[in-house]
Amino acid sequence: MPTKNQHFVPRIYLKAWETKVETSKEPNKKFDGVYYYTNGMDNGEGSTREAILWEPHLYTISFRQFYLARKCPKVYNYFVDEIYNSMRSNSSKPVYGKLGYSIIKTKKSIYKHLFDIDKWDFYYDDGTTARKKALLNRFDDMRCYLLEDSFSNIFESKWESILHTFINEVHKIAPNPEAGGVRTISEVAAKDIMEFFFMMLCRSPRFDATGVYTRMSKLLKSTFGGSDEIDEMMDAVWFTELYRMFYKEKGGFYHTALAKAVENCQIILFEAYSDAGKFITSDNPSFQHISYVEAHNMNGYYFPISPKHMLLIARGSDEINNVDYRMADRELVKKFNRIIALHSNKLIVSSDSKRADFL
Repeated sequence: MPTKNQHFVPRIYLKAWETKVETSKEPNKKFDGVYYYTNGMDNGEGSTREAILWEPHLYTISFRQFYLARKCPKVYNYFVDEIYNSMRSNSSKPVYGKLGYSIIKTKKSIYKHLFDIDKWDFYYDDGTTARKKALLNRFDDMRCYLLEDSFSNIFESKWESILHTFINEVHKIAPNPEAGGVRTISEVAAKDIMEFFFMMLCRSPRFDATGVYTRMSKLLKSTFGGSDEIDEMMDAVWFTELYRMFYKEKGGFYHTALAKAVENCQIILFEAYSDAGKFITSDNPSFQHISYVEAHNMNGYYFPISPKHMLLIARGSDEINNVDYRMADRELVKKFNRIIALHSNKLIVSSDSKRADFL
C-alpha cells in the first residue's frame, strides 16, 4: 500500500505563517512556505506547508484494529462494507464464509460474525473451497481513513472562518469598563475557537490524555510484554478517543476537558504590537504550560493562532465569551515564543528566517 501522509498540524492552520521563503540549497529561489527550525539551527529552512509536520498513516485504522469498533460503529460498518465488496461485489469468483452452521454471504451476516473472521472457512459459490489464508491477507490490507476525512470535514474546512470571526469580533466589540475591559463576543465564536484548540491537542501523536496513556501503556507492557502489540493497542485507544470527539456528544477526554474549560476558564487574546515581532508555532501548537517558579507566571493552555495572535486559556470565573484582550510588546512576544519552543517536540515554525528575530 502506498504511503499516505497525514498532517498532525493542519496545513490550513500553518497558512497564517506562510510567506516567501528559501532553502539553504537554493537561497535565491523564493516560494510560498514557512521556515522551520530544529535544535541548533540559527537560520530557518524554507518548506512548503505540505512537506512538514506529517507522519505516514498516522490516523489510518487498519483492519486488525477493528476490535476498537465496538465503540466506533462507523468504523465497524466501513469494514463490513469492505469485506462484503471484497468477497462478493468486486470478485470475479464470489466467495462466502461459513462459521459452524452459519452461512456468511450478506452484509447482515458479516456484521454479526466479523469478530470471528479468523474462524471462518471460505467457499466459492459452486461449493469448492477458497484459499482462506489469501483472503485473510487481503482483508488485513484494508485501511479505514475515516478519522483523517473527519479532521478535514469537521474542523479544518472551518478553521479560517473560525479564526477570522473570533479576531474580528474581539476587534469590533467595545470593551466593558465595568468588567475590567473585557470584550463580550458571541458564545459561538468563543466555543468554536475553544473546540479547535482541544481538537489540536487531541490530534497530536504525542497526545497523552494528561498522562493516562503513558501509565496505561507501562502497566500493560510490564504485565504482558509485547511492546509492538501494546503500542498498536494504545493507538486503538487513541483512535477511539478521536472517534468519540467527532461522533459522540459526551465522554472521553475531549468532551470532558472542553466542558470543564467552558465552565472554569477564560480566554485571553494577546495581539503583538506592529514593532513587537511575531509569534511562532511548532509541531506541538496547543499545549498546557505550568510554571511554579515564576513570580508572575502565565499558567494555562497555550495556542498561537497567527504570527500576530496568541491565545491563552486560563482559569477564571468569567463567562467563556468574555475575552480579555491585551497587547504584547517585544519582550512579552519573545517570552511566549520561548514557552512555545520549550513545548515543541522537534520542530518550531516561523515566518522569520532567523532565530534571533523571535527568541
